Amino acid sequence: MNAGTVKNVSASEVSNLFWVFLVIVVCVILYYMYDIGQTKNVLSTPGNIAAIKKQRLAIFDTKFTKEFKDKKSLAQAIQEQNVEDKENCLINFQPLTVIYPGYLGPMKDGVFDEKEGVTTAIRMGARCFVLPIDFHSKDTMAAPFPEANKPCLLFRDKGGVVRSINAGDISTIAQTISDVAWSNMTTQKDDPFILILYFLRTPPENTKEYLDYMSKVAIALGPLSPYLLGQTPDGVYNRQARQNQLMYVNTRSLEKKLIILCNADTSGFRTAAVDFKRSYIPKEDLDYWVHMRIFKQNVDTSLGVTTIPTTNVASKSQIDYTKYYTELPTDETTKKTAINGTKEHFTITLSPSGTNPISSAANTLLDTYGVQSIPLFLIDYSAENESLLAKWKYAWRAKPKPIRYVRPDSITTQQQSQAVNANGGSLTIPS
Repeated sequence: MNAGTVKNVSASEVSNLFWVFLVIVVCVILYYMYDIGQTKNVLSTPGNIAAIKKQRLAIFDTKFTKEFKDKKSLAQAIQEQNVEDKENCLINFQPLTVIYPGYLGPMKDGVFDEKEGVTTAIRMGARCFVLPIDFHSKDTMAAPFPEANKPCLLFRDKGGVVRSINAGDISTIAQTISDVAWSNMTTQKDDPFILILYFLRTPPENTKEYLDYMSKVAIALGPLSPYLLGQTPDGVYNRQARQNQLMYVNTRSLEKKLIILCNADTSGFRTAAVDFKRSYIPKEDLDYWVHMRIFKQNVDTSLGVTTIPTTNVASKSQIDYTKYYTELPTDETTKKTAINGTKEHFTITLSPSGTNPISSAANTLLDTYGVQSIPLFLIDYSAENESLLAKWKYAWRAKPKPIRYVRPDSITTQQQSQAVNANGGSLTIPS
């Protein structure tokens, strides 16, 4: 066989491989187009949504209800978990947290039922919700999804594909929290409630469109306004005015209050009248609602619209992925630094979309490093999820005592001696 013949055969083989590869790529693309099309055009019908809701609610009603009676209140946690008065502050508690509240599942072609899902989570003892706020772009989805560019909850898989066949409505979630969280339906009715607004996408910052988008979220939160932490004897908490103190005050001063954390910059509302000739009243002003801004630790970590803190902005809350803590070096210096970090920041850790940390990882986060919030994705009552829920006997799980923050003693100003007073010391003023 001469060299020319060998060359012709090799070229033919390469050509065949190319066409095989091309066919595979086209098939994959067509599959995903069909898959997504099915989700948008076929499955998103009132009949299918109702049928899936009925199926999923049966799981929630028969499986998750067993957890209702197991979660004790914050007052019980303080008493029974040996929390001293100097340790009685939110930074020392790990509230049962749920992400995507109102989403019933399943993972693919799942549905939101905000009223039933949120009610179930609160009755289970959840006192902290993470709302991953999203929107869809123009002409990509039809009803029952909201109109394009409106803030809502969409469940996406790890690849970013929308897998829910409807969207979660923020106003319905807010109304349900208002109706249930401080009612006789739950044993935690006197406890505070933490709402974490986790923006995945927004219009470009520093624009009127950005503020209008944020304003829609504020308006949707309206049913919660009677409970919003605001004016107190210690001062005003609105607009992050006391975010440096919030996590360290005695929890008794936060009873029946709503506390809002947010990963997006809302400060633009403060200058909107000058920048955009637009004034937002408090119920439209998300900055007024937010008590604490959330930051990330690493600029290269993608966490929605979260940014790292600048030199002129205080950071008292931080968010990262679960693996950040589970992959930390185990030397004592690193461990101490991480623990000090959760004493200074209300810390939230996320797992990949639609997943939960394994039980051993949750133990590391909670008991070794003192992470406050581990959002749980609860759509299936698996043995692993049951194991996770069992870690919260109380709605508010106290950190292990050795890693708690201890509030310093207040400094008492001594009364001035009468001997240095002009009258008490019988001193005369020179004429």
